[in-house]
Amino acid sequence: MASDRAPRAPHEQYRLTDFPVDDAWVRKNNESLAEVRRLQWSAGILGVVVLAAGIGMLLYSDLAAWGWIIAAMAGVFAIGCLAMIGYIPRKMGSMAHTYATSELVPAIVAEVRPRGLTLLSLVDRAVDRSAGTLPALAVRSCEKIPGHDVRVGERVPCVAVVGNRSARGGDNLYQFISPMPVAWATPDAAVLRRLVREIPPGEWETLRQNLDRVGEVSASPTNLLPLD
Repeated sequence: MASDRAPRAPHEQYRLTDFPVDDAWVRKNNESLAEVRRLQWSAGILGVVVLAAGIGMLLYSDLAAWGWIIAAMAGVFAIGCLAMIGYIPRKMGSMAHTYATSELVPAIVAEVRPRGLTLLSLVDRAVDRSAGTLPALAVRSCEKIPGHDVRVGERVPCVAVVGNRSARGGDNLYQFISPMPVAWATPDAAVLRRLVREIPPGEWETLRQNLDRVGEVSASPTNLLPLD
């Protein structure tokens, strides 16, 4: 089975990046990290609201048994929400580790909007590459990408952040792949130019030829479109 063949560290088969991640730059510019912060705030606010509602129901019931039951259930749910504040960043790991263990992939600016842009990226859904590759197009909406011109066709080196494999992992597929710009991790323009060169020209050409399919990719439930 594919799950039996897959190495314990599949990323060792992939094309990886090698550059120093600037932590201060990441905190200022990385939109993935901003999304994590928003999730933490949402979890914290929801936990506090549910806990307050549970206490309110307990007082409304005049400390009746049913009020205690509701309050206890609300307390358990609130604790779970508050625990997510610490669990989310631990699960994600450090940005330096994410960039170091995620595959270097090409992306181009496919759409430019008044308040953001859309990246179209060429990724591989296969976990174990010894069984073959499964190329696909992926999209990601961004607000900005420092160090790059905001114009259609601009080349943006990214890493492919993967996850959500099927429960048993037997299909050798990543269900979730999101391109994350290297420009969110370093202000060094020389690094960006070097990584553009490290990606084979044929991959950039494949993206250029599929530029008109960005709407098709965006319309897919997972923002992924397999290529034949």
